[in-house]
Amino acid sequence: MRPVARMQVNVRGRHTSCINFGMNKASSSVALTPDLRASWQRSRAHGLQTGQALPLNPINRADLSDRLASNARLLTFSQPVIDNLLRQIDNRDATVLLTDSQGLILSASGDPHFLDRAARVALRPGAAWSEADMGTNAIGTALAIGDIAAVRGQEHFLERNRFLSCVAIPILAPTGGIAGILDISTDASANLQHANALLRTTAEIIEHRLVESMDDGFVSVRFHQRHELLGSPLESIVVFDEGGRVIACNRNARTMLGLHDEYPDVSCEDCFAITWRNLLDWAALDQNTPFPLRTLQGQTWAARASLRQRGLGFGRRRNSEGREARRSVSPDTLQLTRAHDERQDAPVEDRRITLAKTLVRQWAASAGPLLIAGETGTGKHALASTYQREFAANQTLVQIDCRALAAQPSIGTEVTQLLQRSAREILYLCDIDALPLPHQARLFDAATAGTIRIIVATRRSLDALVEDNRLDRRALLRSGGLEIQLPPLRERTDFDALVRDFVRQEIPDRPMYVCPDALTLLRKHHWPGNLSELHNRLRLILALMGDEAGQLCPDDIPEELLEQVSD
Repeated sequence: MRPVARMQVNVRGRHTSCINFGMNKASSSVALTPDLRASWQRSRAHGLQTGQALPLNPINRADLSDRLASNARLLTFSQPVIDNLLRQIDNRDATVLLTDSQGLILSASGDPHFLDRAARVALRPGAAWSEADMGTNAIGTALAIGDIAAVRGQEHFLERNRFLSCVAIPILAPTGGIAGILDISTDASANLQHANALLRTTAEIIEHRLVESMDDGFVSVRFHQRHELLGSPLESIVVFDEGGRVIACNRNARTMLGLHDEYPDVSCEDCFAITWRNLLDWAALDQNTPFPLRTLQGQTWAARASLRQRGLGFGRRRNSEGREARRSVSPDTLQLTRAHDERQDAPVEDRRITLAKTLVRQWAASAGPLLIAGETGTGKHALASTYQREFAANQTLVQIDCRALAAQPSIGTEVTQLLQRSAREILYLCDIDALPLPHQARLFDAATAGTIRIIVATRRSLDALVEDNRLDRRALLRSGGLEIQLPPLRERTDFDALVRDFVRQEIPDRPMYVCPDALTLLRKHHWPGNLSELHNRLRLILALMGDEAGQLCPDDIPEELLEQVSD
């Protein structure tokens, strides 16, 4: 047999060296990177031989079911992304594999013909591909070194795997360590030139979704050098607990914050040049507009902070100085106070809110656009959602940012396409004043046909918009439009009822009496974030109280939580 040609492969720019091995009584050589040479040495240390047969002890069906169940989140958030990865590879002789944190294959996707060939070497669900089981291979080596690994053809330790070329990357778990391995395997002769970039992007998307879907955590902070990438899988995201300790982050956050330990143990102040209390202020405001977040190295990133909707951990913390016992209230007393609160809340809805709801009902029975004006957090989107839920449940509410729309070079074409693809939908266009007047008129006129329901919103007062020529009010009224002005929270007459209602929403299974003095203190705040800020600040306060507390008192409201956020 002719000797196999010498292969020169340079992975991640590392030097290569040659190693000889026997293959079917022939002598051949292959150039190995330091990582692969070390992997070959580990394979021998595991007692493996290059020519050994396929192991006959695959995992049984019951154990595989258990492994699949324990990795349900990883599988759920990986599979749609894997399907997209396969389309990008566009190679019929390729398979994409997902393993667990021990290298056991959980899923295999790809061309059935190649999957059949791969199954002959146990490249299928239920097979273990750690280095201890299969020697040098992309899955096992990526698991061993904690980084992307490529193993092509003759670089595989076991002879029977040398018809493969494979590239694999670890999927980092949100809380640290490795959640699994993502692998592309194909024929040894295939070109995997772009596999590294595709795998890294796919892994980042999966890691981003794993962090977003966590049940634990108190505050999420998203940041990036470019504000337009916030909300995309390319953003960095870090999750803090109630005390400001990092409990989860994605790969991008680890890189930007320099968190090189496998399980980072750092606080907010170790990551950013901002105190935990000031970060909570931004989270309470929960604004779409990014704020500047400075690093300890003096860089400034665009960031958004928000309270997480789940896993608030009420009761994890106890108030100091024995305040739980002081505020413990008997069940009978709590029942009486709750009934008293409900009687107080029933008749006091602000008349302007009642009028807004009446106008929405009128608009539901007519055509034309609806304009909702109000400061950030006053409930504009909530009012639009109420209309969709109560009057148009069979239609989709589609939100459009007019600032982004106005920045398009071909804005006219964008508006045309928007109207064409939005038939039978409800368009919710926020910051309508960012759109040039001629395009506002086009949208208002389109609403008169009745095929598209258009709701537009602005954070500025209507009079100021007309005075600054930022709103085509004539076109709005000509098309039969209605106007709603939502009041800011500081002017609402139902403030106390809103506080009690938000408290009940956050802890529906535990009665909580809100002291009048606490309400007085809360009313003193300016509330620039309005309803959104009030709700979020109450969530913060309740989360920091013990689960034995039965009253919300003034000393439960930290002064720093009510300080205005500085520019």
